[in-house]
Amino acid sequence: MSEKAMKQGFGALIILLVLAIAFYFFPEIQGLNRRVNELANTVTELTSDRIQMSATITAQSASIEEQRTAIDRMESETSQLKSELVTANTNIETYKSQIANLESSISTLRTQVSTAQSEATGLQKRLDNILGINVIQHYEWLKTFSWDLIIPLSLYVEYKERPRPLSFSSWVNMAKDPKDDAYIDEMVKYVDEMAARYNYNEQQKINFVVTFVQSLPYTVDSVTTPANEYPRYPIETLFDRGGDCEDTSILTAALLDRMGYDVALIELPKHMAVGVAVNAFGRYYTYGGKRYFYLETTGEGWKIGEMPNEYLNAPAYIYPLR
Repeated sequence: MSEKAMKQGFGALIILLVLAIAFYFFPEIQGLNRRVNELANTVTELTSDRIQMSATITAQSASIEEQRTAIDRMESETSQLKSELVTANTNIETYKSQIANLESSISTLRTQVSTAQSEATGLQKRLDNILGINVIQHYEWLKTFSWDLIIPLSLYVEYKERPRPLSFSSWVNMAKDPKDDAYIDEMVKYVDEMAARYNYNEQQKINFVVTFVQSLPYTVDSVTTPANEYPRYPIETLFDRGGDCEDTSILTAALLDRMGYDVALIELPKHMAVGVAVNAFGRYYTYGGKRYFYLETTGEGWKIGEMPNEYLNAPAYIYPLR
């Protein structure tokens, strides 16, 4: 056999051998291929799972970091709250101490109030006793006439506590105030008795009244009262035994009004007087168709119709009592 034929036979033998081996191992190779594919799929799945787990771990790490931050903040707030709680407890103790002091002070004040109330009750009883006093005022004039008037101190105090009307027109109501009428009537009764005893005519009777009022001392409001202008009610002028021009004019008007005369208060510049509507002689003012003859209630010696020179031509306002 030639060498060429031997090479060809050997090549064919190798091919047969390879085919035989391939045929023999083909099922196993296929199995390995499937296993490789399966492993490749598993690797792919595992890679995907790893990526997802990595993302999850990253998210959880961020969440954990946020939670740590939150925990740190809560721990800080807790520490601050603990500090505030300590301060609050300290304040509570302080407040308790202050409350105890206040309760002690309240107890002391209650004792003081009780004592003050007891003293006030005693003072009120003493004041009631004082106000229950009747004051006897004695008046003398013309060296011939004298008169006593009993005035309850409580009545005087009641009038002193009244507000003061400051307009001239409102002083009419002071002259006509009814609460002191009983005491004005005592004077009227005395005047009627003297008029009957001495057989006075109407003008003499009026002059008798104004002479009594003129005998009361002239006093200045700013000296005898807490005000620069302080009109007195009739009972106040009688109790105080004096006053200025409006006080004596209000008193004179009250007396003559209770005697039944038509009288008026006369307002002059910085002065006040009285007018009485009777038949007389001298100076008078006409108002409402009536002649109100002038009565000067300050100074002494002035009779009905007589007027001080400084008021002869002065403007006047008339305020009748009726």
